Amino acid sequence: MNPLNILLIGLGNMGKVHKRVIENDDSTNLYGIVDISFKKKHEIVDGIEYFNDFHLVNLDDGLIDGVVISSTTSTHYEIAKQFLERNIPVFLEKPISIDKSEIEKLLILASSQETIFRCGLIETYNPIFQYIKGLNLNDIISVHIYRHSQPVAGQRKLENVLFDLTLHDISVLGYLFGNPDLQPIGQNLNLVQNSIESADLLYTFEGKNIFISTSRESQIKIRKWDILTKNKLYQIDLMQKSIDIYESGTVNFTPTNLLNSKVNHSRLSFVNHIETAQIQLNAFINNIHHNKLDENHLEIVKYAHDVIYNISDE
Repeated sequence: MNPLNILLIGLGNMGKVHKRVIENDDSTNLYGIVDISFKKKHEIVDGIEYFNDFHLVNLDDGLIDGVVISSTTSTHYEIAKQFLERNIPVFLEKPISIDKSEIEKLLILASSQETIFRCGLIETYNPIFQYIKGLNLNDIISVHIYRHSQPVAGQRKLENVLFDLTLHDISVLGYLFGNPDLQPIGQNLNLVQNSIESADLLYTFEGKNIFISTSRESQIKIRKWDILTKNKLYQIDLMQKSIDIYESGTVNFTPTNLLNSKVNHSRLSFVNHIETAQIQLNAFINNIHHNKLDENHLEIVKYAHDVIYNISDE
């Protein structure tokens, strides 16, 4: 089977990740790259086509098997629409759009055209969350989520923290719990120059409490989940790629002392697992080879964006 010709649009931080993964995969060929930073309108170097304008790419010559779009969010809709209309499979970085109507139009277009469409909700491919999902935990008391980053550099054109960071964790909740009906209990949003830079959100569903803290005002980078069940605590560190599991101890009161029994602890490491970005690309490649939409994935995509839109609208 010949490698799939993949066009990459956008060579920012995530674009560079996509480029590396595409180049390192034997089943894909980096057909070309589009980025406005290129000085020449078009050139071919080492068999790869380079364009500084998306409109210079011939979308009708049948040479492109799929496109990875990692440009600024404001360009997503118009670019993705051009490919979907031509039945060219699309992988679109998150967020799809900050305009709710645009994501609905793209989802409808992909469905009507029966064209492959995926979104870069990369944490839903994380082996750690695949492991957690496989546990089928049915006695969860609470989930505490922390996704903090340092302030964003002024030149980076990012959306507010809800679309930039919170969207990841909402998508994981959708993946783990089947797009749960999150009931908002409270929220605190911190605005900096009219942009939401920190958000603390409290939800409940089916007796579970969900606390989400996301921020781009932190001094350090944090990516952690704590899942508390009746008998165990799962402490997930996405940066260390590990899960610490604590089994229940007990607290006993005596007339003179407070005694804690020993808690059993174990650690699972996911350092040697396949890279999450590669798993994500594999899902896209698999969809292309089978020419089949991933309806479950698209439901999570719609769910996660809808939750974020509801926060933004409140």
